[in-house]
Amino acid sequence: MMGRAVRTLVAVLYTAACSAFGILAMGLRLVDGDWVMWNIGRRGWSVPLLKHVVGVSTEVHIHPKTSALAKSNQGLVLVANHTSLLDINAAFAGSPTPIVFLSKASIRKVPLLGKINELAGTIFVERGNRTSSDKAVKALTQTLKDGRSVLVFPEGTRSSDGLLKPFKKGAFHLAAAAGAPIVPMHISGTQSHLPPSAWGFQKSEETVVVRLGAPLVSSAHDVKTIMEEARSAVYALGKAE
Repeated sequence: MMGRAVRTLVAVLYTAACSAFGILAMGLRLVDGDWVMWNIGRRGWSVPLLKHVVGVSTEVHIHPKTSALAKSNQGLVLVANHTSLLDINAAFAGSPTPIVFLSKASIRKVPLLGKINELAGTIFVERGNRTSSDKAVKALTQTLKDGRSVLVFPEGTRSSDGLLKPFKKGAFHLAAAAGAPIVPMHISGTQSHLPPSAWGFQKSEETVVVRLGAPLVSSAHDVKTIMEEARSAVYALGKAE
């Protein structure tokens, strides 16, 4: 069994290797972003990392209506709670479609991670910038038409105590403008393995559980209501465990 320090180092190196491979493959136009997000992001990085490096089992539960939408090639806006960096891996492992991210513009500057996200189709938004928001709406609309799902952490940051924080409206305005169904997602078990304040993996036997609820219909006329409905749905999914 690997010690915590070794597992953390292996995770960092493995993440860097997967990112570099994805950048090279897309840079040479050998594959597209969907292939990278599904085969590298999900199958090659997230699932093996959780199982073999972190040493945790993962359970995934998807509402039948959400599963049916995914099979019909309908892109979804996945809104999830956020307590750990491992939530990204858990979301990859649990999503029924290839996913990209709705992210703040500063992520574009992170070495390797920023570049692979840019090439794979991550939608970057600069807060308070109307031009950036308009571009994001167009990109989001096309992404959803292409059958991809967009993952959003609407709390805006990781929760240090595991409690669900208030949601921010930005992602819901974009989803409404794109006419996209919103799917609540709850991720549990990741914080015990990698808390927000920790620099390495912690010892835990807790299983990672990903639950996707029933889709919600977004509306440009009542963004606040759909935002609160989504938050309530994410909270309820957490209580269902």
